[in-house]
Amino acid sequence: MPRPHTTCLIVDYYETFLRDQDLGTFRANVSSRYTEGTLSRLLQADDVQSRRAAVLALGLIGSYQCNEALARALRDHDPAVRELAQGALWAIWFRADAPENNAMLLQVRELNDRRRFAEAEALATRLIQRAPLFAEAYNQRAIALFSQERFAESAADCRRTLELNPYHFGALSGLGQCDLRLGRRQEALRTFRRALKIQPYSEGLRAMIATLEAEGD
Repeated sequence: MPRPHTTCLIVDYYETFLRDQDLGTFRANVSSRYTEGTLSRLLQADDVQSRRAAVLALGLIGSYQCNEALARALRDHDPAVRELAQGALWAIWFRADAPENNAMLLQVRELNDRRRFAEAEALATRLIQRAPLFAEAYNQRAIALFSQERFAESAADCRRTLELNPYHFGALSGLGQCDLRLGRRQEALRTFRRALKIQPYSEGLRAMIATLEAEGD
């Protein structure tokens, strides 16, 4: 049976991107022909190239509305789909609020990347006051707090991130690490098991869970 036209078209765009490495053209082509809803449905396509193309496209043009659909793609049997989905999720998380707040969040991330953690914390706190439902603002502050060895405060921000975005695998990992630093091994084990439900192919999570389970024997 021939593939539907919409599927063929996005695969053509994707294969052209793979050949030319022109992400701008891929984005423009997809934006002109596909809605976010159609791209989200293509994440369930039988054809792996269609799924890869749809994930890449949502990472470029998708909104927070596709968060759940992209999170499901982390369970795809294709490693490339999973890797693309992880990147796409980070992308939509960083543009999930008003443009000025998104720009402020990028500044927080840059401060964290430059290890200026106290400044990152202060700026993230200002951002949270402006946008109290912006999940990634809490996650970035959690990173800054963790890096200052303020693990209880970091854990609280991780939990708030997860209240706002239950698919946030980064916050789950961070919460588990906070629990370990605070000596809460069983809580950490539960957190890592929860994370594995979101990323069932993660070897790192499996290894961490196995280590903690062995300690409990």
